[in-house]
Amino acid sequence: MPLLLVALVIAFIGPLNATAGDPPQARLLRHLALFAEDNSLQQANWSFYVRDITSGQDILARQADHLLVPASTQKLVTTATAAMILGHDHRFETQLAHDGHIDSQGVLRGNLYIVGGGDPAFGATQLDDSLSLENVFVQWVSALREAGVTAVDGHVIADASVFDDEMVPRRYLWEDVGNYFGAGASGLSVNENEYTVYFDGGDALGQPARVVYTDPFIPGMELVNEVLTGPAGSGDRVYIFGGPFIPARRLTGTVPLASKSFPVRGSMHDPPLLVAGTFLEYLAGEAGIETSGLATSLREASLHGIIPAEERYVLHTWHAPDFFHIIYRANLASVNTYTENLVKTLGHEVGGEGSYDTGLEVIRNYWSSQHTMEPPLRFLQDGSGLSPANRLSARQLMTVMEAASHHPSFPLLINSLPLAGYSGSMAMHLRNTSSEGRLRAKSGFLSQVMAYAGYTPMQNGNLAAFVIIINHYEGSPASMRQKIMPLLNTITEHDGSPLWQ
Repeated sequence: MPLLLVALVIAFIGPLNATAGDPPQARLLRHLALFAEDNSLQQANWSFYVRDITSGQDILARQADHLLVPASTQKLVTTATAAMILGHDHRFETQLAHDGHIDSQGVLRGNLYIVGGGDPAFGATQLDDSLSLENVFVQWVSALREAGVTAVDGHVIADASVFDDEMVPRRYLWEDVGNYFGAGASGLSVNENEYTVYFDGGDALGQPARVVYTDPFIPGMELVNEVLTGPAGSGDRVYIFGGPFIPARRLTGTVPLASKSFPVRGSMHDPPLLVAGTFLEYLAGEAGIETSGLATSLREASLHGIIPAEERYVLHTWHAPDFFHIIYRANLASVNTYTENLVKTLGHEVGGEGSYDTGLEVIRNYWSSQHTMEPPLRFLQDGSGLSPANRLSARQLMTVMEAASHHPSFPLLINSLPLAGYSGSMAMHLRNTSSEGRLRAKSGFLSQVMAYAGYTPMQNGNLAAFVIIINHYEGSPASMRQKIMPLLNTITEHDGSPLWQ
């Protein structure tokens, strides 16, 4: 807010010490003035935008056209676009197929294929225990037995070709890629494309920390462990470096003093290969189905002299949870892998190519052509907001949020957002306020970046949408959140009248 405008606001509403008797209009103006004058924002670039999306009127706009780093509030663009284009009834599928024939002794003379459909929740027990690989394998083995298969004379091949092999967006930071939140997208994901490595810390500061085990176990993965022991209670200060399809991982940083089996999560280098290997092991072990071939992926098949067949016969189709649960996991838990998979799914379904470039272009074209987004979304680098090279304005994000609110899929979107005082990143905020149990918001956080975007009902019963994005603020994230929350609560308490535009 320009300083002159701040001064005019203060003059209009009186001294800055708010009173309980202030009308709702004055409280919102007062909190904004206080916020704008805070020392932590003096070198910051920030914007704030509130709109009554029931009436279509702006309530308040402050630098709403500034292009800023949005962090994870960008997930609203991805999830809203996916819901609006793909529909609330979209279901991901993963198939088990073969390319041969079953002889009179029950031997499958041919290869088995695990054909990914881009499902980000495949094998993701983080979402629900029923999605465990073992549950999937039980159904696949049942399908094999129903077909009369007692042995497999062939290979198990993971086919992730629904997407290209560029698992990670190009503008992710190298320090993020090896960690769980930098896992990216695969046409055949598993366990949200992450694993956990467990450490035992040393008994003195600076001692080497020992790797105990990983879960799941990933054959061929090499851990170069440089992790040391840090102060007691210091938490996870480990960085994992490594890229897609490269089995070596370099681990640096610290874990707490004297910790036992301390968990640190990293990104898998080759999820499809892990699925194939795990299924081959399950067939030969618990299922008791003899196998004679290798576990490999379509990407690596040629290295083993394997020529995959074009014609295949589907034995079983595994269905993902309904689309709400995909959107819910993407927004409530802010899992980057889900939104990156959604980008590539849009590319595959609409643009004919499961790539980041095509998927992001589908998103840009949709908002420019169907909703006259102006200016267009030129600076999208990923689907999750993890890259600091992303740029969005509050007005662009508001355009998405308002259009989504008038679409039949809106209940899916709004119910996926954290609820003030109850869930996700809003669980500990706005308790015992007017916003508790009413305001829903997607948060975003990167170094020196904080953002919130969401919806709340106002005093007049209309629904307000709001966006606040702050870049390059001073102070701790915790202190900045404490300043943002009262401002958000005054939106819930507002009477719906426009203030200025």
